[in-house]
Amino acid sequence: MSKKPTVLCIDDQLPNLHIRIMLLEQFGCEAIGVEDHLSALRAVSQNPVDLVIIDYHLAHGQTGEAIARDIRVMHPDLPLIMLTGDSAIPESAAAIVDAVLIKGYSNPKTLLDLIAKLIPDAELRPRRDMLVSGKNSPATNKN
Repeated sequence: MSKKPTVLCIDDQLPNLHIRIMLLEQFGCEAIGVEDHLSALRAVSQNPVDLVIIDYHLAHGQTGEAIARDIRVMHPDLPLIMLTGDSAIPESAAAIVDAVLIKGYSNPKTLLDLIAKLIPDAELRPRRDMLVSGKNSPATNKN
């Protein structure tokens, strides 16, 4: 039986967090956004979360690795994705999560495919295609 997944996103950069939430909602997810460690632990304990996306570098020296470790204690089987712009995160951070996506080297389809893999019973919808040039595309159709 398929269901609409709930995804917790953790990022201290509000513009990035808002974009990620909008993207997840396009995929058909319910998305919860938080900015810090304590808020993340509160959210995962108070909501039925199906997956967590964690930025590695957070404000005030916090790291996604520390958050991932605490979430693993609370929910050992909850899928965790580390999403970071740092291609050199510590091996210990990569080892505590189910997958690592590097910003700039992955795209929304990669994230959607990973969510589908980590939550096999999730009811997801593919992103709408962006405008593509072609004879019938709105960008070139002058009729």
